[in-house]
Amino acid sequence: MTQMGRNFRIVFRIAVFAFLMWFTSRECQHFGTTRTTASMMLLLEVLGIATLGDSVLALVSAVIASFTLSYYFIQPVGSMHLTTLRDGVTFAAITLTALTASQLSIRTQRRMREAIVRREEMERLNQLGRVLIAANTLAEAAEDAVRNVVELFGLKGALLRVEGLPHVFQWGTTSGVRVSTVPLDPDSRTGVLELHGAGLSEEVSNAIAGMIHLVLDRARSSEERAELEATRRGEELRSTVLNALAHNFKTPLTSIKAAASTLRSSGDIVLGDERELIAVIDEEADRLNQMIRESFELAKLEARRANPRMEDCRIAAVVERVIARMRRFLDVRELTIDIPDDIPTIPGDSFLLEQMLLQVVDNALKYSRPGSPIRISAKLAEPNIVLKIRNEGAGIPENERDRIFEKFYRGAKDRSTIEGTGLGLDIARTIAESHGGKVWLDVEPRGPAFCFALPLGAAERVAAEREATERLHDRESHYTAH
Repeated sequence: MTQMGRNFRIVFRIAVFAFLMWFTSRECQHFGTTRTTASMMLLLEVLGIATLGDSVLALVSAVIASFTLSYYFIQPVGSMHLTTLRDGVTFAAITLTALTASQLSIRTQRRMREAIVRREEMERLNQLGRVLIAANTLAEAAEDAVRNVVELFGLKGALLRVEGLPHVFQWGTTSGVRVSTVPLDPDSRTGVLELHGAGLSEEVSNAIAGMIHLVLDRARSSEERAELEATRRGEELRSTVLNALAHNFKTPLTSIKAAASTLRSSGDIVLGDERELIAVIDEEADRLNQMIRESFELAKLEARRANPRMEDCRIAAVVERVIARMRRFLDVRELTIDIPDDIPTIPGDSFLLEQMLLQVVDNALKYSRPGSPIRISAKLAEPNIVLKIRNEGAGIPENERDRIFEKFYRGAKDRSTIEGTGLGLDIARTIAESHGGKVWLDVEPRGPAFCFALPLGAAERVAAEREATERLHDRESHYTAH
């Protein structure tokens, strides 16, 4: 409506109410109504006008009512003069009544409008929650959130930044309009919501942000549960496939090995060439069996590395278990262990750390002179523990010192004389890096030394793992309950 139209409407309403006041006063005089009765009728009319919620219109009506009452009922009749105190009190009473009633009406209407707006906002929030609860992934929940917020609350646009997601989620127009920025949580760690366009109240904006935070939290928990379930099923499938493959490979290999061993020990074969061929079959069967075993162990280690079981690990205990497993090979060697008693624990998967050390000790046994000593030591070098395995093997050429940690790589000098697959050091490196550490080769005068730097902070990392697990369980219980 234009300004001229609004002005015409105001003038028209004043004219109508002025005519109503004049008509009421004239008719009351015509029928001989007393002044008190006429005053009450005019006061009722003023109250009725005041309920419209326009204080200016109510005030004008009160003034008109007072003057019409004075014109018809106050001596001298036909005059609009207020000659006595009583006339002034009547005028003041009608005016105050009109103002009071109009303010009360305005307040009531405002509260009614606010109640209607709040009810509509609650309905929209409820509808928004029903839509967002169906989202299964974090990205889907964020996309649904910005789209439905714009559509349900009549905004020009919305923009959502979510912690952990690389891109920003946007819907509608986000430039050239009023912007309201609301954090999804008090610390702004989860994300930030920007509302562009129509201004929403602070309570509604916070309610929208809180609802989106809960939905995103639920979607993130759902993704974590799905990922854990997929990992668990993948490990089960991997284990099943590996067991089946191991059985299928080892069954014929065992038969070949048994037949070759039987023929080799039999006295019926006289020709040396035949015996030599049988010996080759027997030895190659052993080599193939070792390669299959190491390949399956590597596959199992990869599965365990993807989902390690973090705990406080004592280096000395890990070394003791490795020595116990390789006792029959180490009995003919001079083995030196130098690990201080007060060396702190490290965070890690004890099984994986044991496999890491096992590969390096096995490598030292293969590539050092028979009967030569092997030394295992550990020392504290903040913020790491450095574990060193030294042997008196032949020197490693400089151009091969980095490549020996690659998968399937074997030294050019020894690949034809020493059996192996080239997987051992790669396994050790992979395990060390999965624990946040590193591995390198030190070339010492008496032989090579393989060093591992494993980070400290066991208590903090283990506590973080436990806290994350407990938080995930709490989320699962919360959403299951609701």
